[in-house]
Amino acid sequence: MKIASMEYENGISSLLNANFDKNEVVVKKFSKFEELILEDLSEFDLILVDMTYTRCIELIQYLKQSTKVPVIYLTDRYKKSPYEAQIDDQDFIIHSYTREEFVRYTLNKVEEINNSKIISFGFCSMEVDNGIFRIGNDILNLTKSEIEVCIILIRNMGRTVSKEEIVEEMNKKGLTTTDRSVREHIRKIRLEFDKVNLHPIKTVRGEGYAWVLESCEV
Repeated sequence: MKIASMEYENGISSLLNANFDKNEVVVKKFSKFEELILEDLSEFDLILVDMTYTRCIELIQYLKQSTKVPVIYLTDRYKKSPYEAQIDDQDFIIHSYTREEFVRYTLNKVEEINNSKIISFGFCSMEVDNGIFRIGNDILNLTKSEIEVCIILIRNMGRTVSKEEIVEEMNKKGLTTTDRSVREHIRKIRLEFDKVNLHPIKTVRGEGYAWVLESCEV
């Protein structure tokens, strides 16, 4: 996951780097208000704001208008302003009244988001952001497009997904795909899983494909 952190010196980024693997949790630190608002915020999973009250509220107003990325912020003021009351939305923003709360909320939120990006099937797991499918300690040799096909089928587990729907979903992610290439992706995915004697994808004739692997064991 990727975090944008607007902070003073010796801020939260050093604590995150100490508590999480840098390959799993990447923190981009900003020291100026203007640097953050010029950034493409859609690439981040969480935004942290630790700054003086007036500038903080100004930044929060901008973030609320421009992104749905959750925000945790800390200021040196303890009473909520009328504007803060309007954005009291725990899915979007968490106000921290003390530095201890700020640290606790941040660590909990990072853990929550990080866990949500790992799809587990017992002994198998998929790291969505990294595009990695693990069987125990082994990593399957799957391309980005093949991983995306797996993600689409897994997120629709319990129903059949047509080739046309897979094409549409992949094109939304910027992965230009055709019905024919979907069939090829499915074939290669099956070959990789055959190596570990697993059969996660079922073909439903005339309808599409369904993910049927709910768990795998050693």
